[in-house]
Amino acid sequence: MRFDTALITGASSGIGEEFGHQLAPLCRRLVLVARRRSRMLDLARNLRGAYPGLDVHVFEADLADDQSLEALVSGLAMQGLVPDLLVNNAGLGDYGEFATARWDRIEEMLRVNIRALTRLCHSVVPAMKELGGGSIINVSSLASILPMPDFAVYAATKAYVTSFSEALRLEVKGHGIRVL
Repeated sequence: MRFDTALITGASSGIGEEFGHQLAPLCRRLVLVARRRSRMLDLARNLRGAYPGLDVHVFEADLADDQSLEALVSGLAMQGLVPDLLVNNAGLGDYGEFATARWDRIEEMLRVNIRALTRLCHSVVPAMKELGGGSIINVSSLASILPMPDFAVYAATKAYVTSFSEALRLEVKGHGIRVL
């Protein structure tokens, strides 16, 4: 399968970086999104060197921040970047008892793992419908199917990702949009 434009969140390291390497030969354009601009610039440089002609865009964004998230969505629209593949990979986890966890850390996890993922899906699905198809990969976790002490909020956010993705898949499959 080939894609015109793939957008990858959490692209500066780990699984997100690997998505970049794996998708580069399958895309005309890659959009890398993460907080660490310098790491994304290094990745973009490496991918352009390995795949001449690949168009790589870098967006520095903190998906826990509403203004940064909305700036990303509007920036994509302003540049005419319409993903036919969205990889929602960005995510946060935290370990420890819920009762003693810092609220700001819990809220940040909810914003990235649930709100940003949902907002980005909401921003691309209408365009994918117009294109006649597309694909969305929402990275979840085995934690989504297990209640996990000391990972209560993380596991719950990943349960949301799994449930949301399964429901969205059913809603959009008639439009040629695949959701994983």
